[in-house]
Amino acid sequence: MKTKLVYVLVSSEKDIYLEQAYVSMLSAKHHMPTVHITLLTDSKTKESFFGTREKESSIADEIIAVEIDPSFSAQKRSRLLKTNVRNYVQGDFLFIDCDTIVVKPLDDIDEIDVDIAACWDTHVPFKDNPYRSMCIELGTKLGWPIENETEYYNSGVIFARDTPTAHTFFAKWNENYQKGTLKKIFMDQPSLAMTNYELGHQIKTLPDSWNCEFKHGSRYFKEAKIIHYLCTNENNGKMPPFLLNEKKVFLKIKESGSLPPNVQKLFDDPSTGIAPLTNLISGSDVLFFDDPLVFLLRTWYDNNRTLYKCLSCLAKNYMYVKFKIKTKLKKVIFHEK
Repeated sequence: MKTKLVYVLVSSEKDIYLEQAYVSMLSAKHHMPTVHITLLTDSKTKESFFGTREKESSIADEIIAVEIDPSFSAQKRSRLLKTNVRNYVQGDFLFIDCDTIVVKPLDDIDEIDVDIAACWDTHVPFKDNPYRSMCIELGTKLGWPIENETEYYNSGVIFARDTPTAHTFFAKWNENYQKGTLKKIFMDQPSLAMTNYELGHQIKTLPDSWNCEFKHGSRYFKEAKIIHYLCTNENNGKMPPFLLNEKKVFLKIKESGSLPPNVQKLFDDPSTGIAPLTNLISGSDVLFFDDPLVFLLRTWYDNNRTLYKCLSCLAKNYMYVKFKIKTKLKKVIFHEK
């Protein structure tokens, strides 16, 4: 594989972002031992690379540290690097967010003949994006007609060739991001979409398998090359939908500097990371773990594991019937119209 993989990391000993990047980089090396990985970071983060953190960051073949005002928030420093990554890294690259795992070889990216490419956010056209209202609100603050857009891209995986077009695009994205922060917009996707609009829609669409957003892309799970499990948190006592959505997994890695077997297994069989009572129905995005009945079942799960098999069977049948009824109702309504 000629294309580099690039990760952007701003982290400290108090968070788990380096551990997330460590897992993702190891998963990439598992499938592509010779792939070149670049870790783009800021000077403040690089100073923290000692002990276990030095071991974890050393998985990268190249570490590029950029001087950024350390008084900026970690989020802002991270976004300043991400939105201008093309102008810090040499060669064609595939940028990958840290909250991901690579589950198949990525060699095919070398054959993609475009300057910039990414996947649709939530795997749907913009008119169907579940966050459309929020996106329009932020786009309006940035001052452009976002409501007329047909495509809105996720910034978790971005392919960029080393061309003048790509360099110009990222420089403009960085400029638009910084303008957005003055209006209290700290997300990077609104400025990415605005840049794409201003420069004549230069982003081309990658197949959804390149950035399978776990919560929104269940129908692409089996064919996924990269699974984007979409952040890790405390889950407020709820059972996380995917193994890597559980913060304690990364805290254990932080302590030891090594991967537990259940995390290592995800690289070849990510389905083993899907939590009990989480059901992915092929061909649809049924968020089984968001259903009220299933929420109750999952709440009881930890204290009633002996009932799991029975509850799981009942819950899955319930969701399957609900899905079938909903599908038939849509067909009836469509024919009536």
